[in-house]
Amino acid sequence: MYIRRFLFTFPRQNHYVYRRLKITLKLRTTALARSLTLLFVLPLVWSCDKISFGDKIESGTIEYEITYPKIPKNSYMLDLLPQEMETIFKDGSYRSDIIAGMGLFKTSIICNKDNSHLVHSVKMLNEKKASNLSAEDINDFNPFFNQVEIEFINETKLIAGYECDAAKVKVLGDSSWEFKVYYTNKIDLEEPNKHNPFKEIDGVLLEYEILSYDLHMKFVANKVITGEIESSDLDLEEDYEMVSPNQLKEEIESIFAKVK
Repeated sequence: MYIRRFLFTFPRQNHYVYRRLKITLKLRTTALARSLTLLFVLPLVWSCDKISFGDKIESGTIEYEITYPKIPKNSYMLDLLPQEMETIFKDGSYRSDIIAGMGLFKTSIICNKDNSHLVHSVKMLNEKKASNLSAEDINDFNPFFNQVEIEFINETKLIAGYECDAAKVKVLGDSSWEFKVYYTNKIDLEEPNKHNPFKEIDGVLLEYEILSYDLHMKFVANKVITGEIESSDLDLEEDYEMVSPNQLKEEIESIFAKVK
């Protein structure tokens, strides 16, 4: 709606410039739509910054970098696509947030260790919706990425000062796509991958890749800030409207249809 208003006020005397601007805005918003819905399949990512052997993180904030291997570094799309994700965690519960478009776009996943479902929320402009998702609901949002083949390999990699073990992942829906993930079991978290396709891996992922809505993203943990987290920081904000999983999916599609 706001993009349409902007286009309406733009001088149309220069038809070529107007048309190019409209196309650019549409493409950028489509890219944002893809990135916002990607959080449905995001594994929990942690980072361990020079932690002594035997110690485990119980509470803190994690920051990590997001890159896009298939998008050229000089592409305009990178200007609006999210470049980092932040995760706060405490006592086995966590919340992951991705923000883009200078705060106009936000998507979050909240996992409470005492609940079997996830809370997923999406904010775009003045639209704020959230839903409780079961394992079946999560699979429905990205069926392509549900089935993977995992091979544990004898390889390690230093990530944020922590030596991680490796596994090779093959997406069964696309035999040409394979990648490596790196993980550690030195984090105090049970079943860290129970809500993502990497359930076989008994460790917290510090590097991994995902593909959803034709957008390829790579996540690498790069920083951790240990410290106490308020339990209320893990809760969903009160101004979000709770809807069913199907309604949330339809709302996402509806929001981006408005700018086509």
